[in-house]
Formats: sequence, structure tokens, C-alpha cells
Amino acid sequence: MRICHVTTFWPNRFGHTHYTDALIKGIQKKEVHQHVLAAEDPAHEIEEDGIRVKSCFKRSEDYVAGITETVRGFSPDVALIQYTPDVFGSDGRLIRLVKSLEDIDVRTIVNAHSVYPGAKWDRFDRELARVVSQIQVHSSRMKRDLLARGVRDDKVTVIPHGSLIRPPIDRNEARRLLGIPISARVLLFFGFIWLGKGLDFLLSAFADAAKEVPGAYLYLGGYVRHKYIYSLIYMHYLSARMRLLAIRDKTGMWGDYVPDDMVLPIFSASDCVGMPYKQDYSSVSGVVHQAAGMDCPMICSRISKFDEVGEGIDEDLLVPFGDRKAWARTIARLLSDEAWAEEIRGKVRAFAQKTSWENVGRQHLALYRSILAGTRNG
Repeated sequence: MRICHVTTFWPNRFGHTHYTDALIKGIQKKEVHQHVLAAEDPAHEIEEDGIRVKSCFKRSEDYVAGITETVRGFSPDVALIQYTPDVFGSDGRLIRLVKSLEDIDVRTIVNAHSVYPGAKWDRFDRELARVVSQIQVHSSRMKRDLLARGVRDDKVTVIPHGSLIRPPIDRNEARRLLGIPISARVLLFFGFIWLGKGLDFLLSAFADAAKEVPGAYLYLGGYVRHKYIYSLIYMHYLSARMRLLAIRDKTGMWGDYVPDDMVLPIFSASDCVGMPYKQDYSSVSGVVHQAAGMDCPMICSRISKFDEVGEGIDEDLLVPFGDRKAWARTIARLLSDEAWAEEIRGKVRAFAQKTSWENVGRQHLALYRSILAGTRNG
């Protein structure tokens, strides 16, 4: 089978790049197929190991003709578009692209990484469902939200986000590398920092938990995506909050984008990761799957983004956003109750195995084959 991926790719560090790279490797572990990538410019144009990459579009332009001609040249069996509005927009270009690909007999799947609220998105998703072979989402909640806005059930397939399974390195070695006290009880915050991640709230909850847990330590593994003035002001505000809460000596920070070779040491140094996000639409978290793949338990806001944590790992890991006492209590428990933490780690490992990229790749292949066989409507 020749599978076309319409996406960002290396050297672009956007999340779709990591997702596509991991998905291809997961599929290749199951079966060898050809993968051709119609990638956003700039992308390294490579042709090796069953993978061919051609840079062919810019998100700021009308990309429909360029992608269509590139895909036509590839002659794939199916095309998988990694969709978020910041790459492909919400102005009708994606709909026209899907129509254009279907018109040249390329069965097209759109991987929708989020289902956004509002009348505009209701119309967008219904129109997309009319022209695409299949919409793929990552959770049952995302599918329910699409069905509620009038998308047909047989147009939506749920395939979980994948987990990259990587055994942690020695914890003491990782902590020495990062300058974290060896005997600390470490809560990690990982990823890009912005207001929607709730980090200012996490600082307050951690400060309360630290009063109950000797050696409690908070490590911020990440920084702002863009170093705009307002983003840097927010970082200064967070530093001031740390001083006000008297936890500055209990915190450490990477202070920039975390390169791939430092992800494993950061998670290996941590006892758990906190995700106090606040958002009003359904999606899933790549950080949850990163953490699961490295045996790191997580504490998450009780929002639709983290439904799979409650369903697939443990309901007690979900805490209402804004409930400072409940967050502090759960952080303290996970950092100090060794028996419970080990029980949770076992559940995290099982979740990671179930959602491994190899298993996710197998589900993708099954979807593509069902579409080509005509057993999925499109």
C-alpha cells in the first residue's frame, strides 16, 4: 500500500511532525508499506527506507493546487491529512483540498486532532464529513461531539493517539543532569507554556502540597512557544508567583524548547507530571501519551481532553480545575504514597502498551483497507 501523509515534517518541530514520524514507524513495525509525504515548506526532501518527502505547500497560501499535484504525482492509495486550523486554516481551503483529492480518486482521511465548539465549527465539520472518506478522531468523546452536530456515525473512526514506549533511564543520573536534588519528590510540568495550560494555578497547588511533602520539587520542562513580549511578561509573572509562594528554591526550569534527546531524561527524573489545563473543547493530550510511554503517572484536569486518563488509567488522576485543595491533595498523595504510586504506574504501563504506536499503526492499516474495500462509507 502507498500511503500519503499531508502534514508538517522535519525540520519543522510542530506536533504533527512528531505524530507522523511515530505513526510511520509504528506502521512499519507491523508491515512494510510505502509512505510519501506532501509536506509543508520547508521540509527535508528525502527518499530512503520506503519514505519519500516532498515540500509542496505553505500554510499562508492557497495550498490546494500544490498539494493536489504533489499527491497526484505520488499516486497513493489513500491520503491522511493531519488537521489543525493553525496549519490548514478554517477558511474553506481544507474542504476544497479534500474535494480535489477525492476527484483524482485518492481516498482521503482527515485526522482531526480537536473538535472545536461553536456554530462555525458545526458547519465546518458537517461540510468536511460530506466530502471526505473518513474523519479520524482520538477519543469517543470527540466522536460523540461530531455526531451531536450532525456528522454521520459511519463517517467517524476512533483511533487513539499513540504512545512511544521508552524505558526510563537511571533516575539519579537524570536528576544530576538536570540539577534536581537526588532525594526530591518531583512534579513535572512539560511542554509549551501559555495561559491555557494553567501553570499559575499549578504553582499554587504545588505550594500547598509542598507543605505536606518533604523534598517536594517542581520542574518546568519547557518554555513559551514564541518569545513575544506578552509571553515573556507571563514568564516574569510566573517567576514572581514562585517568590510570592515561597517555592522558588523548590523549582527548576529547562527554560527553552526541550530537544528530543532531553525528553527521556526529564521524564525519568520525575515522579509524576501535572496537567492543569483549561479548555472547552474535546481533544486528547500528546503529553499524556509521552508520559505513559515513560512510566510517568499524570494528574490532569477533569475536562474532556483527559477523558482517556479516567477511562484507561484511573479516575482518581482527574481533578477539577480550580479546586486548589483537591489538586494539592492529589499531588501530595502521588508524591508520598509509594504503594498507590506503584499501582498507578502499573496502570500507566498497561495504557501505554494498549496505545503503543505499533497497535495504533495496526488500526490505521485496518481503516485504510476498509475504506479501499468499500466497507466504510465515503
